[in-house]
Amino acid sequence: MNNYRKELKYLISNSDFYLIKHNLNNLLKKDPNCTNEYYTISSLYFDDYKKTSYNQVKDGISNRWKYRIRFYNYEDSFIKLEKKHKINGLTNKTSVKITREMLDNILNNNIKVEENNNTLLNEFIIKLKSDLLRPVICIEYDRIPYIYKLGNVRITLDYNIRYTNKYNDLFNKEKKVHYLKEKILEVKYNDLIPDFIRYRLELNHLEQISFSKFNNCLDDLSRRF
Repeated sequence: MNNYRKELKYLISNSDFYLIKHNLNNLLKKDPNCTNEYYTISSLYFDDYKKTSYNQVKDGISNRWKYRIRFYNYEDSFIKLEKKHKINGLTNKTSVKITREMLDNILNNNIKVEENNNTLLNEFIIKLKSDLLRPVICIEYDRIPYIYKLGNVRITLDYNIRYTNKYNDLFNKEKKVHYLKEKILEVKYNDLIPDFIRYRLELNHLEQISFSKFNNCLDDLSRRF
């Protein structure tokens, strides 16, 4: 299980959000990639015509995966293709950087396997062709990230979760989106959470949940339309 990490999720109230944010600001360092108060993540998710990824989450399948293309702060200078794998509550991500042109070609179904491609990219292209993977939703949210090196602990506060199923204007921050009301605390670590962090987070007083932004946004989309 090398490179697999534990991932805990908690649904938090507005008051929890500001209290946890205050505590973490005085306790941990921000992720150095976060140069402002927060950064915005955009993830374009793919699924097949059987809705395999959606149903794996819905049915609680312990060994599951999904593909997504992710970028930050609406910029196209750094775009990556990711495969997220979850097994028995542990998660792992593999990724490869792609270009804006490659993303456009993927959206236009105009990309093919190349000998010099990264293995993950070729795997994804084969899935596009064989399993008819297609983009199903683009999810955006604002994230405040904290890190602690011992135990490779990463704690994030995710809020302003929103989505669109239109893909012709992904890098436009003014595009029309639909919002979810939830705020999510995520705690990722390798082996343990140090007690001083657990105490300040008051994790024992929060309800641990299985929350999928992917499924919840798709469910909200289906209710709207």
